[in-house]
Amino acid sequence: MKTKYTQYKLNSMAYRGTLIADEISVVAAFFSAIFIRYSAIMMWADRSMGVYGAMLITAFIFEMMISMLYDQHRSSILEMNPIENLLLLIKSRFILIALLVIYFYITHRNVLTSRVVFGIFMLLSVIYGYAARMLCRFVFKKKYYAIGDEDILKVELPLSDNTDLKGLIRSKDYQIVMIIQNEATDEEVRKCVKICDEMGVRAFQSVKSFDYTVRSGIISELNGFAVIPSYVRKEKCQIFGVNFSVARTEEAVLTVIRQIKKLSGQYICFSNVHTTVMAKDDIGYRNVLNGAAYVFADGAPIAKLQQKKGPNIGIERVAGPDFMEHMFKNTMDGKISHYFYGSSPETIEALRKNLLAKYPGIDIRGMYSPPFRKLNPEEDEEDIRRINESGADIVWIGLGAPKQEKWMNAHKDKINGVMMGVGAGFDFHGGTIKRAPVWIQKMGFEWLFRLFQNPERLLKRYFVTNTKFFFYLLMEKLKGENN
Repeated sequence: MKTKYTQYKLNSMAYRGTLIADEISVVAAFFSAIFIRYSAIMMWADRSMGVYGAMLITAFIFEMMISMLYDQHRSSILEMNPIENLLLLIKSRFILIALLVIYFYITHRNVLTSRVVFGIFMLLSVIYGYAARMLCRFVFKKKYYAIGDEDILKVELPLSDNTDLKGLIRSKDYQIVMIIQNEATDEEVRKCVKICDEMGVRAFQSVKSFDYTVRSGIISELNGFAVIPSYVRKEKCQIFGVNFSVARTEEAVLTVIRQIKKLSGQYICFSNVHTTVMAKDDIGYRNVLNGAAYVFADGAPIAKLQQKKGPNIGIERVAGPDFMEHMFKNTMDGKISHYFYGSSPETIEALRKNLLAKYPGIDIRGMYSPPFRKLNPEEDEEDIRRINESGADIVWIGLGAPKQEKWMNAHKDKINGVMMGVGAGFDFHGGTIKRAPVWIQKMGFEWLFRLFQNPERLLKRYFVTNTKFFFYLLMEKLKGENN
């Protein structure tokens, strides 16, 4: 059900709710600290009731000031993810404690106040405050859904003759219209914008570069201009002997789309810490990775090393599942076709259903789950024939590392499409394995999330691999200092 509240109204309500939650958490933290320190709520009255009473009242007032002068000038709890909420709360509480310390020092009451109470209060105010904010956020999101894609009218130009744009806007009382230009003329865009202006709604236009509609995550600012890269840069960033390409996810996708014919018969790898360490230990596997047209950093530590070693404009982690999502979105027009090879029959069937539902218009030429054993030459030739006869431009390989990289290397120039080794990407997009929330991915802890999902399989691998990774980094650093 569409909320009757605008985003501004929702944020205003969220700010008020946050203030109430913060004040309650401050009071709760205060009395909890007193109870922990003195074992009973009333015993503190015998020990400086005036001082602690002043502390409670002052903390209450300071918290209100911080909320109005600091918190409300930041994004609301609805707009921030859990980690961003926690970081903002810690900053707010740090300001609160600093103000309390200054106040007690100026009034000479610091000598009468228990440092234990102060310390416990600070810790509990963060814990209680975070719990209160998350509860408030949950209630708001459940009661009034946050403004998102459902509140934006997406208009694909050119419009058909019988399309009533005014009627579409009125149908759900849209406040924002997103205009996707496609092949429409400037005059058609102006006409659409004029209608939006007359109806008093905000209109946003897509940006085009040649035949590409610019998406988020690819724009950089250079010398005062918003620009997008034309292709993935040629220079490589070598880490443990692996030649990584430097890019962002959408940039990598755009490059593949524009070079789809040139990349025919070649393959692309997404290497994380595990596979990069494997390449360090195994020169044969390293040569397999370096035989790819592109090797992208599928791991936060690898991306951070890239940023340290080279120009960090437009460098980020290019995870296989993220690359898939961007590619699916960009090929919903059916101009580029897909084939999926790997995983289990159940997973690829779930994958097919999810892709067709989420990305209408996507051209899936075929899916096949090979046996979980080594194929004989006749079976391998049959797979090659089946894939090539489909005419797919992109062949997604989900055999798991290092098997999929070796398979792609062995089939280089035999498969007509460009091969992409994405491993668990089949499971993530098929919904058979839940992927870590975005805020966990941004923190670089997706590996930890996966470890909790499958500790039996991943515990030993992560422990050995991560230990080797940091050991090799240390050795390289010491070697560099000696040189």
